[in-house]
Order: sequence, then structure tokens, then C-alpha cells
Amino acid sequence: MKMLIGGKLVDASDGKTYNNINPATGEVIETVPYATAQDVETAISNAVEGQKEWAAMPFHKRMEILEKFVQLAEQNEEAIARKMAQEGGKPIGQARGEVSRVKDAFRLYMAEARTMYGKSIPLSPEPRGVGDVCFTVFEPLGVVACICAFNFPGVLFSHKSAAALCAGNSIILKPASDTPGATMMMTQLLLEAGVPGNTAQCITGGGALVGNALAEDPRVNAVTLTGSTQVGLHIAGICAKQLKPYCLELGGNDPLVIFDDTDIDEAVKQALGGRIANAGQICCSSKRFLVQNTIKDQFAEALAKALSAMKLGDPLDETVQIGPVINEKAAIHIVEQVQHIVEQGGQLVYGGTRNGCFVTPAVINNVPKDSDVATNEEIFGPAFPIIGFDTLEEAIEISNNSCYGLSSGILTKDMKKAMAFALKVDAGACVVGGNGNYRLTQQPFNGHKMSGVGSEGTMYTLHEMTKVKTIVLKDVY
Repeated sequence: MKMLIGGKLVDASDGKTYNNINPATGEVIETVPYATAQDVETAISNAVEGQKEWAAMPFHKRMEILEKFVQLAEQNEEAIARKMAQEGGKPIGQARGEVSRVKDAFRLYMAEARTMYGKSIPLSPEPRGVGDVCFTVFEPLGVVACICAFNFPGVLFSHKSAAALCAGNSIILKPASDTPGATMMMTQLLLEAGVPGNTAQCITGGGALVGNALAEDPRVNAVTLTGSTQVGLHIAGICAKQLKPYCLELGGNDPLVIFDDTDIDEAVKQALGGRIANAGQICCSSKRFLVQNTIKDQFAEALAKALSAMKLGDPLDETVQIGPVINEKAAIHIVEQVQHIVEQGGQLVYGGTRNGCFVTPAVINNVPKDSDVATNEEIFGPAFPIIGFDTLEEAIEISNNSCYGLSSGILTKDMKKAMAFALKVDAGACVVGGNGNYRLTQQPFNGHKMSGVGSEGTMYTLHEMTKVKTIVLKDVY
């Protein structure tokens, strides 16, 4: 693999590379350039010029180019999906579903951008404005650094690059080190569609070096990042010193609350749907399962039975439902976290073992509500910690007793109870009648507390990627 800098496929300036590993097989997929500070410097210099060229292009022409990208992405869906499955461990069916969302997201962003109108302030609204006309326009921020996590290369590429490009910005993409291939393929398609080579670039390598260099450079006008809360806090600190805008989509420890009037089969279905996709490596997946004590043990038993029937294996196998986690380090950490839950009083009912990068989903019952996983410890993998509760008030208290607040879900036939929870849970979203693993392209995807700053989703991201200017026509009537 090579990087895309200035419209050219290039190696790192010092020739250094690292191996892109298939987590299912341990095989090397390809070598990847490990960017240097000089590479980042070159990309930023290019991006400054590329942004001017892109912004000067008529809006309708930019939309034609992005529509061409959508067509190319559709033609290359299978190749991109297979790359995602290979390097990220995502089952091929899920990978195909994600790639299909790329074209949908671009088209929705383009449609929203076409109706992103400024405002006209009322004529003569106060004495000192008599005879003046005031109106607003949206302008691009400039150069936008797009730092992506490994778990959803297609979705994150879309939300970050589509919004930035529609708004007239240039982009420098930094994919996760474990999953650079799909992002590189899509960036190449942008250039093939007609986006200038200096306008869309993709740099690979160490996150600390590249991410820091992008955030620290004053010529980079904004940073949009999806990743861990720890990394987000670090990037926010760098940006704050320059009052540089940033949008951060970070971690979560999302509750799924299940009351005893819920059918057990439906509860298990929603628990699996909220956690098992992408081997549990989803920011807004359900990570704490709050189950009313009257059905808690029954739920745990049914969940373990359902998981035992699911197929774990090679993500390119069409019948596999659960693939590996992203790398062996992550797999080891997940098993250690499960063991820690047991040490704090939880009862391991099923799973929690590891074979290479494959982790058997763990069901842990009777998890104390003051344990680490019940509060602030996020497990980014296939684990189901079950926490008992008796009343709605207790469920709300446990749900909100966390530094995170990304998403949530509630299962009950009592709509008043459901709405009471939805209004009181401190999270960016609440799914009534389902799990919190829910994201539409148009909804504001934003976390409360330590789960992030800013919103992603069509009109919301477009506003994040623009600045407002007021134009005054003095004494014109």
C-alpha cells in the first residue's frame, strides 16, 4: 500500500513501513507506509492550496464530482467490503452493509448541502439598522483533519469527508493503523471522480505522530475525530490552545434496560443486535445490560443459549456471525476485563475465552451495580455484563452513574415508563423498544459527558464544517 499525498501514491519519506495483519488468520495483508513528520508537513501544505482550488470551484460542479464518486463507490462495493472484512475482522455481510451506506451518506449530505441557506435579518429591526440589509452566508473552515477509528472505516469516511467536501473544505484523512486499506481505496475513488489531488489526501502510520502533527499545525483549521475518550481529550487539549474547532465522537458504556414485561426472546434478540455486530466493537453498542431482577437469571440463561448457537470464525465465510476482534492485544484486554468483573463479584455464565484474536462472547450475571464495568469501564468487545435492578428509579440511577453518555435503550410495554426513562437518561440518544446501537445518517449522533463534543449527521456535521459570516449592505434603501 502507498499513501495519497498531493494526488500521488507515495511511500513514507524515509521508506519505513508496518504490516497490515488479518486478525482472523494472522497473515500479512500488505505493508503500509509509516508516515514521517515531513510527510504530514507536505500534506498540509498541499491541503492549503487544495482547499482554495476546491472552494473556488462552482458548487454545482463539486456536487457533480461527488455524485461521480458515489457511482464509483457503488461499482467497487464488493472489493471495498472484502478489504474491510480482511483487515478489520468484520463479517462480510456486515461489511457489505456498511459499504452500501457510503453512497447513501454522500447523497444525503449532498442533498442537505444544496439547501443550506443563509438567513436574512428583518429590515430595520432597530433604529441603528434603518436602511441596512443584513444576511448570512456559510463559508468553509479550510483544511480539516479527519482522524478515523478502526471499527467503521466506511461510515466514518462518509460522515467526515462528505460533510467537509460538500462545505468546500479540503481533507487529510488519517485512518486507523489496523484498517487503512478500505479508507485508501475510497480516497482513491474521490480522486478518480475528479476531486483535486491536493484536496483529498490520506496519510497512514502512527496515530500519535500524525494526529498530533495535524492538530498542532495552525494551517489545519479543524479536527474531526472518532476514537477513544483518552485520545479525544488529548486532541481537544491541543486544539484548545489555538481555539481550533473540533468534533469528537468518543467512547460509551451504554445501558440497555429490560423490564420484566418484555418477552424474553425479544430481549435476547435486542441484546444480541445491540452487542454482537462487529464483535461488539461499536461505540454505541449496548455495553451494560440492566435487567429487572424478576427475569434476570432467565434472561442470562436464554442469552447464553443463543450465543452458543452462533458461529464464530473467518469473516469472509458467508455463514459466520461473529468475527475476530481487531488484534490480539485487544482480545487479551477483553478477556482480562471479563476476569476483572468476576473478581468484583460477577458470575461468568458463558464464554470469556480467547483463541488468537477470537473472543467467545462472555455472559456475566449478577454484576454489582458499583463495579467498574457498571460505571465507567467500557469493554470494546463481545461481553454482556448483566446488572439487576428493581425499580425504574434504580434503573435510571445505574444508567446515569457513568462518565459516559452516548446512547441507550429500553424494553418495556409500559410507554409511560419508557418515556420517563428516555427523558431522564443522560445520553445523546434513547431507543424505546430496542437497543441503543442505532444510527441514521440524518440523526444527530452526539454523546453527553465524556462521550464526545459536537454532532455527526447531515445538517449537524455540515454546520460543524462551516463558519457563518454576516454581510451588511449599508444604507441601501
